[in-house]
Formats: sequence, structure tokens, C-alpha cells
Amino acid sequence: MREITKTDSGKELHAEIGEVFELRLPENPTTGYRWELRSHGDPVLELAEDAFAPSGDAVGAGGMRRWTFRILRAGVARLELVQRRSWERNATDTFNVAIRVTAR
Repeated sequence: MREITKTDSGKELHAEIGEVFELRLPENPTTGYRWELRSHGDPVLELAEDAFAPSGDAVGAGGMRRWTFRILRAGVARLELVQRRSWERNATDTFNVAIRVTAR
């Protein structure tokens, strides 16, 4: 499975129909800062899973938010996310990537 991380932000990636990939971004939801999907690639991509895994057992520890996507059809999909507290308007961080999908 292909992995996309914060270092891929701003890039255009290439993929094929049928591939599955995972987007992984660091998050600490106990502080209120969470990643919010603004654009999740419909209709080219399908979100299959959204999960958080803490990095340890300590109370308040951050971890990794991961989204798993399936590529359904050819086209260009845009993933856009912002990191912010739900009660605040301004984002503290952003992530965006374009995925150009071709048929096999």
C-alpha cells in the first residue's frame, strides 16, 4: 500500500485505477487540533477508512491520523485538509495533494 505523508503536500502524484493508498498526518486530538477533510477526491477516490492511532500510552499523547483511499476511476482527485480546533476559524496547518489517475 502506498503511503502519503506531510512531505507530499503541494505535490501532484500519479496512480492507477484500483490502487489503495494511505494518507498519514500527525495529530493530537486531546489538544483540540484535528485534521478536517475539506476535499476528499470524489468521484475519483473513495474513503475506505479514517482512524487515529496514539503514539504511546501517556495521557494526552499525540499520534497519527490515517485515511485509507481506494482509487475508483481515472481523473484528477484533490485532497485538501486543514488542521484546526473546531471552535476556531483559522487553520494552524494545511495539507493538499493532487492525484492524477490513469487507467492500467
